Amino acid sequence: MIPTDTPQKTIRCLTDTQLEKLLNHTNPVMPKAIFTILADSGLRVAELCALKVFDLWLLDQPLNCLDVRAAIAKNHKPRSIPLTPRCVDAIQLLHDYCWSPTEHPFEHYAFPAHNPRVPISHRTIQRICESYGRDILHKRLTPHMLRHTFATRLMRKVSIRIVQQLLGHSSLTATQIYTHPNTQDLQAAIDALNESKHQT
Repeated sequence: MIPTDTPQKTIRCLTDTQLEKLLNHTNPVMPKAIFTILADSGLRVAELCALKVFDLWLLDQPLNCLDVRAAIAKNHKPRSIPLTPRCVDAIQLLHDYCWSPTEHPFEHYAFPAHNPRVPISHRTIQRICESYGRDILHKRLTPHMLRHTFATRLMRKVSIRIVQQLLGHSSLTATQIYTHPNTQDLQAAIDALNESKHQT
């Protein structure tokens, strides 16, 4: 009897082109910051909702490394995530246009609801993703797809252990789903093959 491969979970993520299109065509500061931080840090949506201003801002400038506190991390496992330059830029814009200076601004939520002491809801972020995904990408977009995009892009560059740590996975098994090539990876392999043929 011929053994069959175990079915693998399908990972839905954005291509590099789709991600750039989403970020370049999202104009309001808050949605763009949500997309940027989710896609470039791999945060879970619950972790993003729970961020306070002090998680992203120190004194008079944005932080360049995000320390995900145990209190908001899944399984209460803290981790540190270096932030990309565009994440830092997004935080600066949040400070300039979205965070109102008050008596205790650092204790306020970075992504608030109508009240800065109340965090944005998971459902609101889902609706934002659905709306901009439909209007800009003409496809369904979820917050978790941006986390998948982060992990998939990383997997092309670094070891699985590093990806595990940045995602906050307790076991390597959860990270292994990103070791399977997606359509973009397969296309890149064929393109590389065609380039090598032309060079011979």
